[in-house]
Formats: sequence, C-alpha cells, structure tokens
Amino acid sequence: MARTLYILGSGQDGGLPQLGARIAADMHARVDPLAVRLGPSVCVLDDDGRCLLIDVSPDIKEQESRLLQVPAYAARPAGNPFDAVLLTHAHMGHYVGLAHFGREAANTRELPVYCTAKMDDFLRRNAPWDQLVALGNIALLPAATMHPWPGLSIRTIPVPHRGEYTDTVGVSINNDILYVPDIDDWRQWPAAREEVARHRVCLLDATFYSRDELPGRDLKEISHPFIEDTLAFFADEAKSRRIILTHFNHSNPVCDPTSPQAGRVLDAGFELAQEMTAIAL
Repeated sequence: MARTLYILGSGQDGGLPQLGARIAADMHARVDPLAVRLGPSVCVLDDDGRCLLIDVSPDIKEQESRLLQVPAYAARPAGNPFDAVLLTHAHMGHYVGLAHFGREAANTRELPVYCTAKMDDFLRRNAPWDQLVALGNIALLPAATMHPWPGLSIRTIPVPHRGEYTDTVGVSINNDILYVPDIDDWRQWPAAREEVARHRVCLLDATFYSRDELPGRDLKEISHPFIEDTLAFFADEAKSRRIILTHFNHSNPVCDPTSPQAGRVLDAGFELAQEMTAIAL
C-alpha cells in the first residue's frame, strides 16, 4: 500500500497573510497566491483514499480544495472528508477548523478525533466543541491508543509548549516521519535529539527566524525556538536525514524563499516546508 504525507499548511496559526497585518510579506501574499501560507496541518493519504488529518487549521476548506487535486483523495465519496483526525494541542491554528465539521457545515458523522486526555476534557467542556460531541459529529478517542488502520502506526510524544488549555504532543508516523510544529525550546525536551535521530524525515517548529522579528514582545508569551538556534542544535542530525522547517510566522523572512535567511537555511542542509509538498512513507 503506497502512502504519502502531504504538508497542507506551513504557516503559523494565523497563516500568511495574517489578519490586520500590513508588513510587506502580508501585502504581497494578498496579491500573489503563491506567497500564501496556510495554517499548520499535514495529512497522511493512502493510495486507496484513506486519509488521516493531523491538526485542523482555520484554512481547512482551502486545504481540502488543494487535496482534491490528488487523484486518490478526489476519488473519495462525499461525506466525512477524512477517516480520522489527530489533534496536537489547543492553540487556534491547530483545532479551530473543527467548527467546519458541525451541522452548519460538513455535518460529519462520528468522525474519530484522537487527542490527549486534557484536549478531550477541553473539547467536552467548551462551546462550540461540546456540541460536536453531543450531536455525534465527532467521536473523541485517546491518542495514546491510536491505531488508525493496518500499516499506519501513530505515536504521540509529549513536548514542552505553553499550555493555557491543554498539553502538546508531537507525532511520529510509522517511526519514519516526525512532526513537531510547536515547542517552547529544544533544550527543554530531553528526547529532542534522540527522537529526531530515529526518524528519516522531521518536520520541526520554525515559527521565528530570530528575536529581531519581535521588538517589544515578551518572549514568554510566544515561546518558540528561533531558526538560528535550530540550525545549530540539529546540525549533526541534518547531515543524515531530511529536516524540514515549518510553522512560519508571517514575520519570518524565510517565508520568502529568495531571502538571504532562506538561503542560509538551505546552505545548512535543512529544508523549508511548502504547501502540498509530498513525502513518501
């Protein structure tokens, strides 16, 4: 069974352009569709059309439209747009697209949504997500016991990230591809180098390039590793595996692939995520 991971969104939660933003990157993305970066999400698609969605971004409708250009996905019958969903945490770019699964929109039926116990509790206790559960649009299931279907193995990995509402996990897919779109600092995760080293392909948090993007902001409120630090921290691992940076804030200069900063990333042996990049599993 052939199986492919697609990067559906390489942007930080607000994407590019970001609402209300007026910097050059946002203004350019408003007139150039190729510069747009959607909210953070990936999916795993089998060649028989079965599809696991990891995180449901606010841009889920546009992401589905792009997936419909893939023959295996386009051949799916109408109804539930995915066979299962896995949520990493409750920051807006990673779960608020669930609203499109409700009766006002897709009206999915008993769609399996895997998550941590804290995420489960958050969804059941807060509107409008509790209505999705009550009406049977989604069925919440523990991520720790996730076995979507034969040949697809999922392992969730707790990672340190600010937890206003829930905890946060990274995702190992068949112990081959690692997806960690959000983390506070690589050094706060004792298993960081070990987990990266055991995977052939790693998609890692690269929200900000450097602190120069954040004048006057308290970094504790928006903690992420800077790309400059990530390149140094994983320099050895990048020599023997693909490390693809993702989850770019609209202010991140690497959003422009012709920028000097993007060039430095590529020169260091890392890659930059782009929407609909396909990675064979």
